[in-house]
Amino acid sequence: MEIISIGEKLEIPSETLVTIIAGNMRFNISCTPVNLEELAMGFLISEGLVENSEIEINVQDRLIEVLTPVKPTDEFRLRTSGSPGVFRVAEKLPELKPVEKFTIKECRDSLKYLDTEEYRKTRGYHTAAIVGKKGVVCKAYDVGRHNAIDKVVGMGVKEKVDFSRVFLLVSGRISQGMVAKCVRCRIPLLVSKAAILDSAIDKCFETGLSAVSFATGIAVKGEALTV
Repeated sequence: MEIISIGEKLEIPSETLVTIIAGNMRFNISCTPVNLEELAMGFLISEGLVENSEIEINVQDRLIEVLTPVKPTDEFRLRTSGSPGVFRVAEKLPELKPVEKFTIKECRDSLKYLDTEEYRKTRGYHTAAIVGKKGVVCKAYDVGRHNAIDKVVGMGVKEKVDFSRVFLLVSGRISQGMVAKCVRCRIPLLVSKAAILDSAIDKCFETGLSAVSFATGIAVKGEALTV
């Protein structure tokens, strides 16, 4: 076997298996091995496994041990979109209370933040960014779109970002799992250059999350979004 060139040669995206141990639970996540502490923090918060942002984590190579107590659950399974997450049939998601409102123009202008050097070098990474009135607050990349979200949420937690004043910008399609992540983090607006799934739209109406999909050409207008 050999690798041969068939055109412009780009760098190969990096992916490895990381294990998060939280209480008696073990989560195996295929991800890009950067910002692993932020990945774990964002995963725990966006999946509703911890209630506050004071999370103590020990990272040793590809093993991440969570020292903070977590909510036990046996409902961890594979999402239909191919990413792991916690689904609770009777879960009551928190009420969204947006402080800032964003216009469609502000959402469209933010798409420039999805352009990263890592993506240009590989064409293989997803990007997620937290954006406020003054521009991008923090940004992360990963081979998995849900992982990129978890990383940027973890970055935001470490920077003590007020999530009610910002929105989440993503490069991948919007799924109901992404909607739930935003709501659990109390981020009131989700923006993507890609498509939005019908199940995600249903979840937006259920939770009050505003969402913008530029590929689909629609917005779900809640309190955080204004024309």
